Amino acid sequence: MNETIIRSASMLTMDAIDHPMMKDFHEPGDVKRSVIVIPHDRLDEWLSLESPDISSFIEGFPVEEFECSHVPKEKIIKPTPQLSMFD
Repeated sequence: MNETIIRSASMLTMDAIDHPMMKDFHEPGDVKRSVIVIPHDRLDEWLSLESPDISSFIEGFPVEEFECSHVPKEKIIKPTPQLSMFD
């Protein structure tokens, strides 16, 4: 048997329409989603979960533990081709 360790990850999301911070990260009318943050002290509980009931994990992260700020997208200026009447 091959004993190579394979690491993988998943990003679980939840409805964020009522989350005090994440509800503002989407345009009006867009579906509002937020990443589920599993607290470090509950990782073993999450990884050994046998029941499909994950409700205690999807309460939304505590706002006071995170910071957020607006970072505008960098505008990428695409060069416009210069046409020559002699080409």
